[in-house]
Amino acid sequence: MREFLKDNRAYYLSFLGGALIAIIVSGIWADGAGYEFIPWVLGAFFIAEVVKFIAWRIEQKDE
Repeated sequence: MREFLKDNRAYYLSFLGGALIAIIVSGIWADGAGYEFIPWVLGAFFIAEVVKFIAWRIEQKDE
């Protein structure tokens, strides 16, 4: 798991930065109306990352 996170550190940092910017923009310009979509976006991202991690583990076992 640590190796997987180390390999993808820049990707996760850019996603976190984008998520923070989206939360700030949503709060400022949309008066918080966009906050209802944040759990859906983060949930979809989490599911995609779990699938990506499982695929990575399978590749590691094959090598």
